[in-house]
Amino acid sequence: MSWWAIYIGILLTAVGVTALLTPLCRRWAFRSDFLDHPLGEHHKQHPESTPLLGGLAMMLGWLITLFGGLALAYLAVTHLDAELAQQIQGIPNVFSRLATVAGGAVFLCIMGIIDDRHQLGPFRKFGCQVVVCSIVALAPELRVSMFAAYPMLSWLLTVLWFVFIINAFNFFDNMDGLASGLAVIASCLFGLTAALQQQYYVASLGAVTAGTALGFYLYNRYPASIFMGDAGSHFLGFLLSALATLTIFHRSDNTSTVAAWLIPAFILALPIFDTFAVIAIRLRAGKPIYYGDHNHISHRFTRMGFDQPTAVLLVHLLALSLGLGAVLLIWLPTAPTIIVLVQSLVILLLVSILHHRGTTMTTEREND
Repeated sequence: MSWWAIYIGILLTAVGVTALLTPLCRRWAFRSDFLDHPLGEHHKQHPESTPLLGGLAMMLGWLITLFGGLALAYLAVTHLDAELAQQIQGIPNVFSRLATVAGGAVFLCIMGIIDDRHQLGPFRKFGCQVVVCSIVALAPELRVSMFAAYPMLSWLLTVLWFVFIINAFNFFDNMDGLASGLAVIASCLFGLTAALQQQYYVASLGAVTAGTALGFYLYNRYPASIFMGDAGSHFLGFLLSALATLTIFHRSDNTSTVAAWLIPAFILALPIFDTFAVIAIRLRAGKPIYYGDHNHISHRFTRMGFDQPTAVLLVHLLALSLGLGAVLLIWLPTAPTIIVLVQSLVILLLVSILHHRGTTMTTEREND
């Protein structure tokens, strides 16, 4: 059995487990009135109350698949070929690392569930994010390693990275299937990069995350029958930021490059860019940065005449284009690397034009 077969098996298992758990959580949400009621908020587009326990379904599906798979692999090690058995026997060496990731993801998901129910407020949520990410960043394996020679700086950058990506992903959850679909794309790309570099357990973690997000996406795509809520966006955002720091980006001669450190940023470029754009728009309008609105790239596509499913598809295609180009940076020499970076920047320029055009169209309609 090859590792590629294992990755596919992990992904499909996560899809199946999460796809089974999501309807159960949806049913529980209806019974317990754990629903997202529109209540006339201007930034909410769904007309009917919708279940909000998607985050719980994803968390349970992820935990069952990950730790159930680890236990099964460890028990079945005697039935595997020698090389694969030797690699599987290394599970205890990575268990503490996986437990740290799982602990942070679970805590943030539970915090999100509480917020979805009782509205903790932006400052309390931000405080919880900082505390959890500060603790997680104490693990050296989970830190941004660009400045590994300066532990405090590396720790601080890691905390900032985790907190920013969590909030960027939370902002990006603004349309049916948008955030869950992006999580599938990004975690697959991180998993692919890790697999190509023989980082077996990180690639497996990417497969679990991708499968979990895909299993939920089946119910979250338009028209969504369940939302992930803050619980799901915090859970997935944390896992994606962790995958970015766990994956070691290097060339075939084991030398890292500046371009290689850009790979995580380009895989997650669209939510990062969209977050900066939306924050700038809100600050310019004199609104708090946590104020919900319809200025995201997905909303701009709908204002151009596309329906919701098409707008989401266009965003996903943009994200995939940026991510696939970035993966190539592992092996490319300097000149092709520059070409790929320019290509990615051109795509982001296209997004900038779309943002500007969306703003112009909104202004024209308000003036009519």
